[in-house]
Amino acid sequence: MIPSRVLRALEAFNSAHPWSHNAHYHPWLLRQLPRRFGRALDVGCGSGDLVRLLAVRSTVVEGIDSDPQIIARAGELTPPGVPAGFAVADTRAGIPAGPYDVITCVAALHHLPFAETLTRSMDL
Repeated sequence: MIPSRVLRALEAFNSAHPWSHNAHYHPWLLRQLPRRFGRALDVGCGSGDLVRLLAVRSTVVEGIDSDPQIIARAGELTPPGVPAGFAVADTRAGIPAGPYDVITCVAALHHLPFAETLTRSMDL
């Protein structure tokens, strides 16, 4: 059994320095993209970390997620002036209308109907 003081210390550390294993892939993904692009969409954006990174290179980025609480958090974490917007969306019902120059989907694609999602994304 883990002592409660250790659990409290770990909780305090994680609250101060949250970490997502998904963020591990962000540098690799950014290396695959052009230095500048127009419009981008991040499907399953979570708290918006990748959206904010994409915003440095794009004209505008939209982040969508099915969780209203995480979308609210993404908005809170995004400084004013960053060309990014966030919306609650269920991609199974459809992806926001494009066109998009870049569509990312880190650790969310496996939750969606694979072939259908990829086909719809290519049409945007």
